[in-house]
Amino acid sequence: MNISNNITAPCLLIAAMIILILFQSVFFTNADVVYTEPEFDFDTQTDIVDGNNDFIIFNNIKYRPDKFFILAVISNICAFLLPAIFYIKLKGAGYSKNLRLSVPKFKKEYISLTIFMFLALVAGTVLINSLLFYFGSAGTGAEAGNIESVLPFLFYTGGNPVYDMGIFISFVILPAFCEEFFFRSVLFAEYEKYGAFCAVIITSSAFAMSHFSFKFFPSYFFAAVIFYILTKITNSVIFAIILHAGYNFCAIYLWDKLLGVLKFEQNRVIFIFLTAIFFIIFICLVLNGLEGVYYKKAYNNEPSPVHLSENKQNNKNNQNKKNKRAPSVLRLYRSLLSPTFLAAIIIFFIYVFI
Repeated sequence: MNISNNITAPCLLIAAMIILILFQSVFFTNADVVYTEPEFDFDTQTDIVDGNNDFIIFNNIKYRPDKFFILAVISNICAFLLPAIFYIKLKGAGYSKNLRLSVPKFKKEYISLTIFMFLALVAGTVLINSLLFYFGSAGTGAEAGNIESVLPFLFYTGGNPVYDMGIFISFVILPAFCEEFFFRSVLFAEYEKYGAFCAVIITSSAFAMSHFSFKFFPSYFFAAVIFYILTKITNSVIFAIILHAGYNFCAIYLWDKLLGVLKFEQNRVIFIFLTAIFFIIFICLVLNGLEGVYYKKAYNNEPSPVHLSENKQNNKNNQNKKNKRAPSVLRLYRSLLSPTFLAAIIIFFIYVFI
């Protein structure tokens, strides 16, 4: 595929978005998937349709668990794995070497950096969502004082351990693997040719758009930046998958408890203040961890993760060298205004607002 990456790479995003829209608008709304209450005969005081009230609740909609989990798994595979694999096949032999899929060495500096980034990710996401709640829906309107308005996921399983395991697999583990392979592996490899600045903005925007939430766009974008940095530094997507799984776990199981204090007006300011303090502390730890990684590379006379990846890309072909010489802002401008990426933006706004 010799066509510009700015044309071909966003086609992956468009394909993923269309498939996700298809599942969300058609398959997840099918009568066989959405749970309907059995009719009740008031004369005999029994259900006309024999139902066992076996359902789960996701974002205030009742679903039949078995079909819901199957669709969740299939949607991730069809939207992210299959298009990415098809794209890799089109790129030809040798392309997979650029995808950072090898198992990394679990060095202690990488492990500590992942932990610090996880803490910064949780604190930063909670801070962003808290500010959205405080300045957005804490005033007047239907969402005022409703903590559910700042939760990206809301599940209820009735305490069934089987359903809890299904959610853990379908919404914690599988999305972490599929999305990181799609965004921080394939799309990362495509846009890295235009420089780190362009790659982080484009891939993070693509990640946020794929979740179809204008309200949570800032928090998704922030999370994607953290995933990108970790992938770039460790030169492997494995650590980002682990971090992403932890992010999903917090989004499903912990954020409602962390943000629950926002229900009480007297707690909001102090909670946001303390969260901001913790976020600053964790960012300092991340920066210290990054310094440690680069210091050890320099001490061992090894190329830094950034220079190592850039050298590989610069030596690949002359076109990439021309792209690297262009100003970073210009490379970003060309990528954002490419026809296919603009089409992805249009799809996002149409689905979110119409």
